[in-house]
Amino acid sequence: MSKKDETYDWLNDPFDEKKAAAEREQARMGSGAKLGVGCVAVIAVLFVIGCIGVFSLAIVGVGGGL
Repeated sequence: MSKKDETYDWLNDPFDEKKAAAEREQARMGSGAKLGVGCVAVIAVLFVIGCIGVFSLAIVGVGGGL
């Protein structure tokens, strides 16, 4: 009888409790919540870029000033 050489996949461990808990938590968060978080993040980034632009223009002296 020849023994079948089985290799264990350490990256896809089916008994990894931490990974399983993280996957369950990610599955709980619905697509609507993910979309909301994404929109808020995009708006925040655009706001920060806008503030940097306004303040850099104010430093240079373009416009009415703040």
